[in-house]
Amino acid sequence: MTTLIKEQEAMLAIIKNLPGNYLILLPNTPHYTIAEVSAAYNVATYSRREDLIGVSVFEAFPDDPNDPAADGVLNLSNSFAEVLETKRNHEMPVQRYPVPAAGRDSFIEKFWVPVNTPVIVNDQVLYIIHSVTDVTQSKQLKSREEYFKALADESPFMIWRSAGPSCIYVNRAWIETTGISFENSLGSGYFNAFHPEDAALQKSLLKQAVNNNESYESTFRILDHKGDIRWVFMRASPSQVHGATVEYIGSMIDVTTQELAAQRIRESEKQFRQLADSIIQMIWVTDAEGMHEYYNQRWYDFTGTTHEETEGEGWNHVFHPDDRERAWKVWRHSLQTGTPYEIEYRLRKYTGEYIWVLGRAAPYFDNDGNIIKWFGTCTDINEQKILQQQKDEFINIASHELKTPLTGLSANIQFMEKMLHKRQDPDPLFVKLVGASYTNVRKLNKLVDELLNANSIGTGELAVKKDWFELIGLISEAIAYLNTGEIAIRQTGLKAIDVHADAGKIEQVVVNYVNNALKYASESEFIEINVSESDKDVKVSVIDRGKGIAEEKLKYLFDRYYQVESKSERYSGMGLGLYICASIINNHGGKIGVESTLSKGSTFWFTIPKDER
Repeated sequence: MTTLIKEQEAMLAIIKNLPGNYLILLPNTPHYTIAEVSAAYNVATYSRREDLIGVSVFEAFPDDPNDPAADGVLNLSNSFAEVLETKRNHEMPVQRYPVPAAGRDSFIEKFWVPVNTPVIVNDQVLYIIHSVTDVTQSKQLKSREEYFKALADESPFMIWRSAGPSCIYVNRAWIETTGISFENSLGSGYFNAFHPEDAALQKSLLKQAVNNNESYESTFRILDHKGDIRWVFMRASPSQVHGATVEYIGSMIDVTTQELAAQRIRESEKQFRQLADSIIQMIWVTDAEGMHEYYNQRWYDFTGTTHEETEGEGWNHVFHPDDRERAWKVWRHSLQTGTPYEIEYRLRKYTGEYIWVLGRAAPYFDNDGNIIKWFGTCTDINEQKILQQQKDEFINIASHELKTPLTGLSANIQFMEKMLHKRQDPDPLFVKLVGASYTNVRKLNKLVDELLNANSIGTGELAVKKDWFELIGLISEAIAYLNTGEIAIRQTGLKAIDVHADAGKIEQVVVNYVNNALKYASESEFIEINVSESDKDVKVSVIDRGKGIAEEKLKYLFDRYYQVESKSERYSGMGLGLYICASIINNHGGKIGVESTLSKGSTFWFTIPKDER
């Protein structure tokens, strides 16, 4: 035992005279009493040997009580604990650890690179050698410091540096923005510019980053030199020398304008959601690819579904099975072409019953004309749909019931006409009355046919039987029997072209177009029928030089029962002709439309897709 003590005393005496900065500490947690100190350490820390031996290292070298951000004691305690636990050296990054000045009334700024080494005998830690390198006056750091400051003071960004959480530098932009001087920003002073509601979180984030030796980003508020709130975006990263973290460097950029704009957007979104949730319609939003991003509360109340159940393409499951493919087809067409979406289909209500709704959507474009979103609605039309179905059923029954007696009546009148023509001297008045009766019966037959066609369309029973035929010849034959009066009909464009379509149905559309032009544009000198072609389809246009149609009425022309009329005139008919025409062309996969200018005339057109023979 005496030999061991003498060996320890000899070792301490040797260490005391080594040229480096050393403390020999006892492993008596949490005090870590100083057993020996090198002369060089006394010089570096402005201390005396007699004041240190037998004293706790933290009593001899406490944190600066005037610096709330000081963390030297904590960091050193953690390092000692790790040495005792692992029985291995622990190299610490550069530490800001001010030392007490003479009289302990003030502290002298110091930066160290500490290494703590265990002295192990018989697997027991007898001492901890605490060696430090004073880097406060390092030429490398000073050169780096001068270069950094020169750059930082010219930067428009606010820049700070810290040793641990303690600020050691701020640049000119920081001082000018916050109004806090360089001296008052040091230590924890720079936190005085942080908004009181944000300061605690920012301190925590910095401390966490320092402990984990990692970078971090944050957006928060500071107070400028006028006391006004400014939003800043900050990024802080560790700065290393020879692989060791010596400090943290942070930069801030003023993002007040962007943040206020973002807040306005968030407020607008909040108002939109509140508005959307308060109306009776179901509202939805998708991205450019048609993936759903938002439904209002009415959707969830109506369907009884959750957000997870209907996100993306999940909404498809609440469609009636018979309507899914049809709705998908129309939706895909809108997504591919950018045309507004409109369709009637059935949705499953939370009660399990299926309700008819009218689905509509329109694209939203960015400044470059690209579709970035779709905004859509679903409107409950179940009552109207049921009433329409009842109306269609009534019309269907009534039309069929009328068809039989009308056929008989027409035959009887035709027979009467033949009998009159056989007489040598028929009564002129009687001949006139029979002729008028036959004309009226034909008109009534036409109305009944239109009702039956319209009803077939409404029930999805309009049949299209395609075959190849020559279109120009069909048009010529169709208009040859029309009563054109004094208005000439001109055929322009292609002289011949074969199409694959239902000849009877296409003739019906052409005749309807021409009859409408003769009826509604009677002041036109002529009616033009133009046939043209493109790579994909054949286009037929019926052009008049009449009075034209008001723009606000154009979008309703192909609706069921809609008629264009003015206060001074009313034409016979039920407003079904163009509705039937549109259905015929749609069933062919073509397009139908109209352009019109008041006082200049109208152009009604349709297209037939080209098919390969």
